[in-house]
Amino acid sequence: MNPRQAIESQKDINKALYLPKKTELAVNLIHAFIKNNNILGLKLAILLSGARSQITYDNENKVHFEVEELCKLLKTDRRNLSRNLKKICSTQYTYVTLEGQAGMTTPIHSYEYYAKSTKIWFEISSKGKELFSELGKGGYQFTKCISENLMELKHKHSLRMQLFLELVNNYSANVGKRIKMSKDDVNDYFGTNYANWYEIERKILEPVRSEINTASSLTFRYDFTIVKNQGTGRPKFDEIIIDVVDNSESLFALAHIE
Repeated sequence: MNPRQAIESQKDINKALYLPKKTELAVNLIHAFIKNNNILGLKLAILLSGARSQITYDNENKVHFEVEELCKLLKTDRRNLSRNLKKICSTQYTYVTLEGQAGMTTPIHSYEYYAKSTKIWFEISSKGKELFSELGKGGYQFTKCISENLMELKHKHSLRMQLFLELVNNYSANVGKRIKMSKDDVNDYFGTNYANWYEIERKILEPVRSEINTASSLTFRYDFTIVKNQGTGRPKFDEIIIDVVDNSESLFALAHIE
C-alpha cells in the first residue's frame, strides 16, 4: 500500500467509526505502545500529553520528573520503573502526512536515571513532542478519559479493551454504544489466535472484565449471537455483542479514580 492509499484507507476507517481527527491520533499513538507491549511507556505517553497536568520541556526537549512522583503517577515502583526504562524508550510510531510523506519516530527517545537518584529525565523527539502536544491540546476529552482509566491497568488485553471502550463511548451521540465482532475480529484486535469462543471468553473477556471492573469508570457486558439453523447439539456462536457500561458509580472504580 502506498502513502496515498494508506491515507484513503485510514479516512474510510475513521468515517466508519465516526472518529474525529484527534481521536484518530490518540488511537494510532496508543496502539503503537500497546503493540510493542510497552505498558509503562503508554502510561508515560499519556502523562506527556498534558492530559493530567502541565508538562514543561527544557531547551533540549527533555522532561524532568521526581522519581517518587513519577512512580506514583504511573502506579508503579522504583524497581519496576528501572527494569522497564529501555522498554519505555523502544516504541516506534509510523505516520503518513496528508501530503503523502511517510515517516517514523521514537517519541520517547532516551532517558537518564541513576539507581539512587531522586530525579529522572526523558528526551522526547521533536515529532514526539508535536504529537503529544496535539494529543493533549485543549483539555481533550478522549485523552483525559484514557488517562483516568488506564493508569491502574496492568495487562495488555485490559489496555486494549479500555481503548476499545473509550472509542465506542466516544461515537457520535446518534450511534449506540454497542458493537458486534466476529471471532477473527476479536483475535485481530487483541493480537491472539484462539480457535474458539470458549478460549476467548476464558483468556480475554473474563480476566479483562474482572480487572476493568475494579479500576475504570467504563466497563462492558457481552453476549453471543447463536448460529441459526444449526440443528441439534450444543449451540454454536456466530458473533459477540459488546455493550459499553457506565461503571463510574462503582465503589471499586471510585476508589481508584479519586
